[in-house]
Amino acid sequence: MTTAHRPTWAPARGGEEQGGMRIFAPSKQVSAKNQAAHTKMKFRQEGQAAPHELKSQDLKAKLEEKERKHFQKTKGINFEEERKADMELLEAAPPDEGGGGSRALIPNARDADDVDADASSDDSSDDDDDDSDDEAELKAELERIRAERAVEAERRAAEEEAKRQEAIRSEVLGGNPLMAGAGEVDFGVKRRWDEDVVFKNQTRGEAKAARRFINDTVRSDFHKKFLERYIR
Repeated sequence: MTTAHRPTWAPARGGEEQGGMRIFAPSKQVSAKNQAAHTKMKFRQEGQAAPHELKSQDLKAKLEEKERKHFQKTKGINFEEERKADMELLEAAPPDEGGGGSRALIPNARDADDVDADASSDDSSDDDDDDSDDEAELKAELERIRAERAVEAERRAAEEEAKRQEAIRSEVLGGNPLMAGAGEVDFGVKRRWDEDVVFKNQTRGEAKAARRFINDTVRSDFHKKFLERYIR
């Protein structure tokens, strides 16, 4: 194997300043994707809901403010003003003999409960009779509605069955070419485009030789025609 294509030792080695022969320090190349990343711990800054910020916030006040804005936007009502107006109405209630202000409404409510309890014991029997009559009427009305719905369901079922039978009959009649449009279909044979040409059926009256089959190569019609053409 020849080495004529290979350079000699001196040109291949070159000088000290050629081809990066002088090395000052060991080099190392690292890809950008292989470099270390996220080497520093990140903490929440001001305005990013840090724990010390959440401790100093009044979350209840914020919630009430959001509710007030929501009601004011949807219903056009100021929640605080409405609450103050209700409190003023309760405080401005006329005083009674037993007390004044809104406190007087509570005993009246208790007295009304006592009166209702006494009246309910007297009317319990009448209410039972009325309830039984109402229940009987409701049952009768329910039975009547059920009967009407059953009759309506039967009528609809009969109509649907009649429509289905009519559709089947129409499909059967339409599928028969002899019954579908009997007055419109022409069953006559159409003439061909070459029906009246001059040279048509010229050999109709000529006698045709009957073709016969002879299982003999020498006596066959083909062999006889061959001999007549090429031998005689």
